[in-house]
Amino acid sequence: MATWLGPALKFIGGNAVRYGPLALAWLQQNPDVADRIQEQVSKLRRSDAQSPEAMRKTLESMREQVEYLRDSADDGPERVRAKTWAASLTRLEHAVKMLSAGASKADLKRLRASIDQLRGEILDAFLAEQIEDAGGPAPLERGHG
Repeated sequence: MATWLGPALKFIGGNAVRYGPLALAWLQQNPDVADRIQEQVSKLRRSDAQSPEAMRKTLESMREQVEYLRDSADDGPERVRAKTWAASLTRLEHAVKMLSAGASKADLKRLRASIDQLRGEILDAFLAEQIEDAGGPAPLERGHG
C-alpha cells in the first residue's frame, strides 16, 4: 500500500501533514478500501508518454473520477467543483484532438502540464472522498479543526 499512497498524498497539499498519517492508519485497517483506491490511483498515475493517445487515456480516467466525485458530492461547493472539472476535461479533450494532427513537442508538453495540474486536483479530491465515503477521516474537517 505504501508504494502508491505516498505519491497520492502529495496531492493533498496543506492537509498532507495532518491528514496523511490519519489516512494511512485508517487505510491499513480497511484494506478493501485501500485496494479499491489503489486500483483507481494507478489509472491516474503520470505516464511519461506525451502522445495524444496517452493523454486521451489519462483524460478518460480522470473523467471517471470526476463522475464519482459529482455523484458523491455532499454539498453545493463539491458539485460546482466537479462540474468545473468536467468542463476543464472537455476543453482538454478538445485540445488533445486538435493537437493529434501534428503538434509540436512544446505544444504537447504544455498540454501535458495542464493535464497533470488538473489530475493532481482530481486525485486529491478523489482520494479524500473515497476515504470519507467509506467512513474514514475527512481532510478538510481536520484542517478546520
